[in-house]
Parts: sequence; C-alpha cells; structure tokens
Amino acid sequence: MTREIQAPAVDRRALLRLGAGAAAAAALTGCGPGPTRSASPSATPGGTSATPGGTVSASPTRPAGPADWTALAKDLQGTLVRPGDAQYSAAARVYQPQYDGTRPAGVVYPANSQDAATALGFARRYQLPLALRSGGHSYGGWSAGPGLVLDVGKLNGVTASGGGATIGAGARLIDVYTDLGAQGVTIPAGTCPSVGVTGLTLGGGVGVTCRTYGLTCDNLTGAEVVTADGRILRAAADSEPELFWALRGGGGGNFGVVTSLDFRTRPAAECSYAFLSWPWSSAAQVIAAWQAWAPTAPDQLWADLHLLAWPGGKLELSSTVVYLGPAGELGNLIDRLAVAPNAAPIHTKPYLDTMQEMGGVAGWSQAAAHLPGTLPGQNPAGRLTRESYAARSDFFTRPIPQAGATALVAAVERYAHTAPQGGSAGVAFDALGGAVNRVAPGDTAFVHRGALFLAQYTANFAPDGTGVAQSRDWLNGLWTGLRPYASGEAYQNYADPQLTGWEQAYYGANAARLRRVKQSYDPGGLFRFPQSVPL
Repeated sequence: MTREIQAPAVDRRALLRLGAGAAAAAALTGCGPGPTRSASPSATPGGTSATPGGTVSASPTRPAGPADWTALAKDLQGTLVRPGDAQYSAAARVYQPQYDGTRPAGVVYPANSQDAATALGFARRYQLPLALRSGGHSYGGWSAGPGLVLDVGKLNGVTASGGGATIGAGARLIDVYTDLGAQGVTIPAGTCPSVGVTGLTLGGGVGVTCRTYGLTCDNLTGAEVVTADGRILRAAADSEPELFWALRGGGGGNFGVVTSLDFRTRPAAECSYAFLSWPWSSAAQVIAAWQAWAPTAPDQLWADLHLLAWPGGKLELSSTVVYLGPAGELGNLIDRLAVAPNAAPIHTKPYLDTMQEMGGVAGWSQAAAHLPGTLPGQNPAGRLTRESYAARSDFFTRPIPQAGATALVAAVERYAHTAPQGGSAGVAFDALGGAVNRVAPGDTAFVHRGALFLAQYTANFAPDGTGVAQSRDWLNGLWTGLRPYASGEAYQNYADPQLTGWEQAYYGANAARLRRVKQSYDPGGLFRFPQSVPL
C-alpha cells in the first residue's frame, strides 16, 4: 500500500554510510567456505564445562612457537588461520580499512564453546593479547589485534520456537532478520546488515523498533559465555545474574566469549515507512521541530534525522520514519511535524522487506547482503563494501536550543565547502523514549535511559587515508561545539578512542558495579583493550 504523494530523490545507501548504517556497532566478526550455520552447543547440559580450556600459567617459559600453533589447530574442531595461510589477509581485516595494518598472530574460528575455551587457554598460557570479534565493526578497531583474534563467525545458527529464539554469537543481522522472519517473528535490532548480533546486544542495541520493543539487550533472556578460566556458563536471571546484568549494555569483549544468545521474540509485523526531506534552508527549524516530535511520538513510531554533506557544497536534510501500524496513521503523525516535509510516499511492507530497505539492501538476496568472501560471516555472492570513517556520539536529555542548532548547521555547511576529496560527513539523530526509557538505569548495565535522542557524528574518508586529519579535525570541532548542550553520556557501541572520561560517559552510575563483575569473571584481565571495563 502506498499513500502516494511525490517521492524525493534519496540515496538510502549514502544515508546509511553517514548515519544509521554505521550504528550498532562496537561489535566483535566472522564463516568458512560454504558456511554451516549452527548455534554453539553447551559443553554440558547444565551449561558449565567440567574441563576448562588449558592450565593458567603466571608467565610463559617461552613464546608460542610453530609447534604450539600446530598443536592448537589440532585441538580445535574449528579453524585456525595463521600468517602465510591463503586466507590470512582476509581473516586479519575488520570492517574499517583504516585498521588493515593490524597483523594478528592467529585468528581462531571456534566451532563450539569448547573450542573457545581451548583458544582462551592458549592465549593465557602464552600471554597473547586477545581480541574478540563477532561482526568486526568496533569503531576503535579493537576486534583485531597483534595477538590472538577469536572470531565467533562459525557460530551463526538462528532458531525460534515458543516465543523465544537462540542465535549463534556470530550471526549477522541480515541472517537474524531473514531466518526469524521466515518463522513470522523478529527481535529489535539495528539496520546495518553485516553487524554481528553479539556486539550490538552487549552494548545496548538501538534500532528502528526500540521505542516499541526496547533495546536489543532488553530482549535478551540468556547467554552462553566462556569465561577467562575456560568455564562455560549460562547467564540468565536465575543463573549468574550479575554476569547477565552486565551483558545487557556493559559492552562487548569485557567479561567472556559469548557463544550464543537467547532472546524473547516479537511478531514480525507489517510496517509503514517514509523517507522525508526538507530544503536545507530550513535545517535549524527542522531540528527544533523534530526534537519536539519524534521522542514523544507514540511508541510504534521511530524516526531519525540526517544532516549530510559532501564536497562541492552538496547538502541534504532528511528523516527516515518507521511505524508499526497502517500508513494512514503514520501520515497523520507526520502531519504533526511543525515544519512540513516535502511531499513523499508512505509505503507499507512486510517487516523483513522494511528491514532490508532500512539496511540499504532492498531487493538483494540474503547472500548478497554480506561482505564478499569465503570466511565465516562472509559470502561469495556478497555485495557489501567496507568503509573508512571516524565517529563520535552524544545522548541528549534536553532539546538542543536555537543557538546549538544554528552552530550545528553551520558546521555541516563548513564541511561541505572544505571537505577532502572522497570524503563525506554528517550528523544522525535517533529518537529514543518509549520502551527504552521505561527501563530503570540500573536494571541493566545500559544506563542511558533518560535521553530524548542519540546523536552520531560521522566523517568518512578515502580508503587510502586521504583527508583523515582534516576529517577528524572537523569531527572534533563539531563535537566540541555541542558540549554545552549534550548530556555528557556517549554510546558504548560507538566506541570513541578519543573520548576522555569514557567510563563515566558509557556507564555512568553503573560503572562501579561493572568493575565488580569484571573482577569476579576476569580477575586477571584477559579480556583487555583500550576501553575495556577496568579491574
């Protein structure tokens, strides 16, 4: 069904690159040739392994040698990729090409939780730096490193029954949506097809149905976790409850290797959506109108707002609106915007088709909506591409006043007239409120429960690194200019390597409790990266 007016020319892929498509991610990555899709089995029916993966040694007598790596490969049911192997260069890469210089000593693709425990034992024994990877979208590049990378991409099964779903830790969102959709259900999640479900969930999980159903982490009912000492645990409300609390917003890579996740499912309902646009000259007024409208709209409505810039003075002001209801109701809600958008059609489509549209892969096959390749998480028919960018974020608990909106618009205009060749930049607001804010800040580790909206500032640059410094300078100037209006909180899934005071910004009043969980489950700090929860 279409409420026909007149469609604006909107490049949805460009919007995704600059805004919502980069969301969700502080993820972890991974599929071998002809991927087999299976969730990780527990080592024992009770969820706790009786055979921890290896003996902890306080200090190795020597570094791992070729024979040790060979022995590790033989101990695994999964795959080990080492320097010199044909697939090493691809296995070493993450989503952002700017981190392609990272050269791991080895990449393990576990076939089950016991493989993960074996790999952790190897990392402990030889004191190898460890990086965990589900989708490889960590903004800081922390899903790879110089030591051992543990990539859960082989653990990608998706099953649903009885109002719940079990999803392997390496499943990509396109597979989650497609496989659950075939059974008429879904979970609230993000829009980027290649993002891994685990990183998204552990850091919160903002998406187009979060105002209706809550964050991805709010719908988590349990998880299988391999801890630093090799134990295989089930974390849920009635089992390891402190760990379960921390997994719902405490960030990826902090407490253990998650090998599978259990979710409460929701109906894959028909959706209405529209792509709105305005003349750039009304940008400051639209910011004010959107802030007064989207965060307080009925829960079934979600909207973003994009201010985008390209070299040569090209600017764009747009909003994507998704509604879990009929087109007529969405049209009435859009009519309440204080600044009317240009004429645009309202579409009504099945849930899966809507998510594909939001992900920029409408009309693509499931196989095509992956990165190309034969490793776990990739597909030989994949058409997605990697991108180089830097990003920062803010949660806003009060509207940006006129002075702030004017400064924001001026900053985006400045980029359009000074942008480096091959660059692009923008600001994306995601409406919150609704179900997100009905959860108390301390009920889960995700503390950001009072915000009106989440803002992400993004600067893309050429894969060869041209314009990196100029892009970062612009990004930092924009972020600094909005300090008087922002809450001081930042989204842990948009990891910001430049952020000082990041622990408070990501976790606020939950930071001390997260430290206690870290001390309980990773007292030796095996899971460590520049912004891991401190001991």
